[in-house]
Amino acid sequence: MALAAVNTGKAVMHTQRGWRSLIKPYLLTTVGIGTSVTLGDFICQYLERNKKNKDNDSTSKSFSSVLPWWDMKRSLVMCTSATFVIAPWNFTLSRMIERLFPGRQNIQIVKKMLTNTLFAPVGICLVFISVTLLNGRSLQEAKAKIKNDMLKTFVTGTCYWPFISFINFRYIPLDYRPFVGSLAGAIWNIYISFVAHNTTVENSNNTRQISTETKTKTNFLSETIEKIILVVRKILNTSDHNKKDL
Repeated sequence: MALAAVNTGKAVMHTQRGWRSLIKPYLLTTVGIGTSVTLGDFICQYLERNKKNKDNDSTSKSFSSVLPWWDMKRSLVMCTSATFVIAPWNFTLSRMIERLFPGRQNIQIVKKMLTNTLFAPVGICLVFISVTLLNGRSLQEAKAKIKNDMLKTFVTGTCYWPFISFINFRYIPLDYRPFVGSLAGAIWNIYISFVAHNTTVENSNNTRQISTETKTKTNFLSETIEKIILVVRKILNTSDHNKKDL
């Protein structure tokens, strides 16, 4: 009985030490990815500033007079998605891949790169869903975004990330891989911000356009039916008068 209690105590202490050893790399990962994604969105908005000035349908205004083109709400959405969705996913994935294929041999690196590539669509879908919902859109719009843009985003990523993954898996220690990947992802996050935001706007505009067209068709149909009913009533009234005259 005493031996079992001692073994249980050792197991608990070992588990606590294991969790504590994850705190520092997880925080480092979260800070790195959050900063990278927010910076990528900021640069993306800077590159889009001329388009924003011409767009009269902009719904959100900047709170900064120095940077009138900067939509802080959009950056906050991207930062929130990075902190609570992207960072946990990347941290968990990097640990899982290292446990499945430990070591830095070439064959192990190739396995890690392939596994990372195979799981890339999951990360892309998580980004699209979280950004869509944080922008107040529906789950149906998130599904439409995935359907429209996931494949092309994945193909674009395969032209960039395998090189970063090779350097990361070959030369960077496990605890620092998500952080280094987030630094390299600053360029990628410019593209992700562009795709995520534009898709949301396009889906919203398409939804509004479809709704407007539906309302127009409905109004036209109801007006046509009312006119037909009036004509039929006039014909019936005329017929009744003719019968009375007879």
